[in-house]
Amino acid sequence: MFKVFDNTVPFNIQQHIYEFVIRSNYNIKGWSDRDDLDISKHDIHSKWSLQDLKNSLLYSYVIDVLEKSKNDFNFNDFEFQHSTVNLSKKSDYYYTHTHGEKIIVVLYYVNLEWKQEWAGETLFFDEYNKEAVGVNSFLPGRLIVFDGKTPHSIRPQSTIGPEYRFTIGTFVKKK
Repeated sequence: MFKVFDNTVPFNIQQHIYEFVIRSNYNIKGWSDRDDLDISKHDIHSKWSLQDLKNSLLYSYVIDVLEKSKNDFNFNDFEFQHSTVNLSKKSDYYYTHTHGEKIIVVLYYVNLEWKQEWAGETLFFDEYNKEAVGVNSFLPGRLIVFDGKTPHSIRPQSTIGPEYRFTIGTFVKKK
C-alpha cells in the first residue's frame, strides 16, 4: 500500500527544498479533476516541472526511493508526469481522492519542524474508501511512496500548528 522512507534527505537539502517551496508560484483554484466541489473551496498549490523538481534538489531522492520501491509496487520503469506543492492552512478541509491507474506517487513532507500535536497526517483507506487502513505522521523530510489508485486524504494541521503545512507530491506513470 505505501512505503515510508525517513532519514533520507539531509537537513541542509531539506532547508534548500523549503526555501524553494516558499518562493514558488501558487494557484488558488480547486483541482481540475473534481467537478463536484463547491466553487468557494480553494486548494492552494504550485505545479512543478521536472526542471523545478531538479532545481529544488529533491529529484535525486525521489528517484532513489522509487528505485527502492520497484518490487513493492510492481513496475520496472516509470515516466515523470509532474510534481505539485500543496499548501494547507489550519482552516482547510480535504476530500479522499485517488490519482488513477498506473500512477505511483512520491509524497515529501516539506516543513522543517513539526510536532505530533500539530496533526497534519496523511490517511490511507481501503479500496472501497470505507475505512482508514494506514496513517503517516507528518515528519519533516519524510518520503512516502504509494500506488496512485490508493484512496487517501490530507489532514490539515491543528489550530496550534504553523499557519502552513507543505507537501510535495511527485507523480510518475508506470511503463
